[in-house]
Amino acid sequence: MNMHDEHGHPMRKHAVVSAFAIAFALLAVAACSPERDHTPIAAPSSARTPASAAIADAADERTCTNEPRTDENDKRPRCEGMGATPPAARAYRVVGGGDPVDQVVCDIEQTFVLDGKLFGVELSGGIDGTYRFVRTPNIPGLSWTAAGRYHIEFPDGADQPGTLTTAGGGTTTAGSTSRATSGGERFTLTLVEACAP
Repeated sequence: MNMHDEHGHPMRKHAVVSAFAIAFALLAVAACSPERDHTPIAAPSSARTPASAAIADAADERTCTNEPRTDENDKRPRCEGMGATPPAARAYRVVGGGDPVDQVVCDIEQTFVLDGKLFGVELSGGIDGTYRFVRTPNIPGLSWTAAGRYHIEFPDGADQPGTLTTAGGGTTTAGSTSRATSGGERFTLTLVEACAP
């Protein structure tokens, strides 16, 4: 039995078969090609064509925000200084702050401590994160606590000077009296020769 299209012309089965043969050949070539990435790719939650998925994924990568991070799983880039994330293991001289700091941090992507004259402040590492006091003066009857968030920007690129700013609060306690404070500090970061932590 011959099949005909809407105009009465006979349909060519071999054209349909050829299309399937070409598609199968392309899949076979892709399967036999050397693998470059062994990371499994999760199936999309909705049916998208490969082209539309690539466009959507590229758009997701460009999405940025200036909203505060709510948890450590929030990996969205900050809009200010986009594209200026320094590579891992780059060392920077950090200078500034109210309790003056002038030291080299070997890898700002990892947890590091800024050692001021009076206080040691631990930063969680990365471009955005949290900080807290880990060293305070040993003065009988006085104690300090502080914590907050910080942000690092390299507006002209990771090989140019950048800034580290903090925002948070703390409590100073003298005997039975406590006083809460809040504010922020600013530091300058300058790329230096690589070092080991």
